[in-house]
Amino acid sequence: MDHPAHQPHPEDFAATAAVDVVVPVYGGPEETRRCLESLLANPQATPFEIIVVNDASPDAAIRAFLAELSGAGRIVLIENEFNVGFVDSANLGLMAHPDRDVVLLNSDTEVHGDWLDRMRACARSHTDVATVTPFSNNATLCSYPRVSQGNALPAGKTAAELDDIFREVNKGRSAEIPTAVGFCVYFTRHGLNKVGFLDSLHYDRGYCEENDFSARAHGLGFRHLLCGDVFVFHQGGVSFGAGATALSEAAMLTFNRLHPHYWPLVAKHLQQDPQRELRRRVDIARLTRSGRPKILFIGDSNPGGAQARMQRLARLLEPAYDILLLTPADGGSVSLEWARGGEEFNAFFDLATDYELLLGFLRGAGTVRVDIHQTAGHERRLLDLLRDLGAPYDFTVHDYLPLCPFTYSRDGESSFCGRPDEAVCQDCYSGREDPAEEDLEQQRRFYRELLSGAERVLVPSRPAQKHFQEFFPGANVVRMTVPEAEPDDAGAASAPMLKVLILGDLSDENGLDSLEACAADAASRQLPIYFRVLGRPLRRPRLAPDAPLSFSGPVGETEMARLAACERADAVFFPGCRPQPDAITLGAAAKTGLTVVAPALEIFCERLDGLQARLFDPGLPPAGVNDELMRLQTGVDLKRVEA
Repeated sequence: MDHPAHQPHPEDFAATAAVDVVVPVYGGPEETRRCLESLLANPQATPFEIIVVNDASPDAAIRAFLAELSGAGRIVLIENEFNVGFVDSANLGLMAHPDRDVVLLNSDTEVHGDWLDRMRACARSHTDVATVTPFSNNATLCSYPRVSQGNALPAGKTAAELDDIFREVNKGRSAEIPTAVGFCVYFTRHGLNKVGFLDSLHYDRGYCEENDFSARAHGLGFRHLLCGDVFVFHQGGVSFGAGATALSEAAMLTFNRLHPHYWPLVAKHLQQDPQRELRRRVDIARLTRSGRPKILFIGDSNPGGAQARMQRLARLLEPAYDILLLTPADGGSVSLEWARGGEEFNAFFDLATDYELLLGFLRGAGTVRVDIHQTAGHERRLLDLLRDLGAPYDFTVHDYLPLCPFTYSRDGESSFCGRPDEAVCQDCYSGREDPAEEDLEQQRRFYRELLSGAERVLVPSRPAQKHFQEFFPGANVVRMTVPEAEPDDAGAASAPMLKVLILGDLSDENGLDSLEACAADAASRQLPIYFRVLGRPLRRPRLAPDAPLSFSGPVGETEMARLAACERADAVFFPGCRPQPDAITLGAAAKTGLTVVAPALEIFCERLDGLQARLFDPGLPPAGVNDELMRLQTGVDLKRVEA
């Protein structure tokens, strides 16, 4: 739950009113220029001083720019005689004024508006705050729109415009988080005085130093806040350049050894997602103000042709419209999703209690049209929604369900029997061992009302058009197909496929549920990833038959390494975050010579010692894990894991 701000007594804080903004600099001349210019261009009510620590940058343009600003008195410049690394440079800034709060800001960020005033207000909202982190496009658990991954700025929005929305809709709101995120961290001086500075002994080159500080602060009873009303743009990766991957992996291993209880805390936080409400307020504001008309798609959540056609149609309409997707959920509720690439918005409404709320949201968003793709699971409340919303609607035919509840053939290619006598239909209907919930006349009455009210009934073939015209003579039946491919599909199809191998039988305890989630994400985002399990699932898989995941069946211990070599895979993947990896699968993984991808848990850090491996944050959602796997295609050199 987010926290509205309150005002503690001034004597609760030891810091003066002034705040230091510390920017360590090494590379990225253009990014550094934009960062510092954004700081200088946005005055604050809070007095602040910009302290730039030049860590012996080899870039002449950076040195000249910093000298110019320093000479004009616009920044305080600290110049290291030789390169000491990010953490020591940051600590120089943190120590510059022992009576001030400090913002540590990466040089590839950009700030906007009264950002510092808002962050300081958040830091002083509670007396036990050690750090405050803003939202960003690229800030792991503080990322927006999608959490735990890097995001492009939403289409049509600048970082300044996005910050304005955060400031307006989340004014004075925050959420507690388990760790600061190092791209932009407000450190309170009373927190620094109690916890100490960043650990340059273990993290001298950077990465995980803010997690280490956060873990130490948490152990002393401090809290870390996500500032809900500030958004800071972060490009990411500039500070460490080409060595970023190796640095992050080495730092992760050290951190896991020092703080073994940290990742379960993060995983629990990501599961509960207390900052979701803060993101939702921004989603709703952007959605309602986008200026694009809204079309409501009504469908179901089952993977298959209907869902694929809805997604394809949504992508085709995306430049001109916002698509809202309404699907059934558990317990009589419905899910409403913003079906635009890169968005996360997904709200749930209990139709028994939230019907008016759903109706008001759809009206307020500016829904101009409805396209019905599936009715299963929506009950008869669908007719009420269409009537109350008052928007024109189409009915898109994917199967013959409106004609017969026992026939689902598509495109008129037909096990459908046609239109026999009513008595024949009744005999067939009543003689079924799997009777439908409603009688035949009730069902047809529902579809007659639904289809006769539609502006168009869109069918994919001439046979379907003929049958629907015969059954529903009052409906406007039009033949129309959704294109089977988009212009850029050919390029996507030609991308090299990444084959990922998983070794051994899988249960939910050792990663089956996580693997299924990764496969589902790969399918929904059309990523060129294929998962192959040398083993069997220990429960029935819950994925569509065309999901990019297959199982070989039982594999003997002596055959594991040989069969793994025959698969010609690109990587070996351990998907579970609660595993007990055994010598068989790890031995077979080592013999493949492939990169091993696994969560950065202590047991993997130990057992993968000396292997070529990529360790990822165990708290990453499926999309983040797949992004890590996709980075294997970039050709980045991987360092061997050293404990």
